[in-house]
Amino acid sequence: MRARVLVIGVLLVGGAAAMAVAQGSPRWVERTKADVRTGRGSFYEIVDTVLKGEKVDVLGSEARWQQVQTPRGRKGWVFEAALSAKAVEPGASDFLKLAPSDASTSATAASAGAKGVYAQVYARERGYDYGVVTFIESSQPPASEIEEFVRDGGLVLPGGGR
Repeated sequence: MRARVLVIGVLLVGGAAAMAVAQGSPRWVERTKADVRTGRGSFYEIVDTVLKGEKVDVLGSEARWQQVQTPRGRKGWVFEAALSAKAVEPGASDFLKLAPSDASTSATAASAGAKGVYAQVYARERGYDYGVVTFIESSQPPASEIEEFVRDGGLVLPGGGR
């Protein structure tokens, strides 16, 4: 009985030590650019952006997201696929350093952007009425009507000109 308790104790201490080493270990940004967010998901606010080759310190891990501290001392979450356990050479281009902080290269962000999610947030933050865009999109004629319009000669201006 005493041996079993000792073995379990050693396993627990060893496991905790392994987790502490993994969480305190550095990681390097493997992608061209990765957003550091306030939560685990691409819809959370961006608190920092790290570029390829930058080193971050892992503070924790949950559901394939790594909680990190950036070189600028900011803390947040990065998806694990953006990080490498081995040092990565910095990117050769400074182009992304000039991009707005909400620009992203992640597939999730690109997909959401294509759906207009960022456009809606942009409009809301600046007090614009995004409902106008929704109205215009819902009022578009079907493709067949547009094709017919073009085929029949298009727009006729007042006075008969085209």
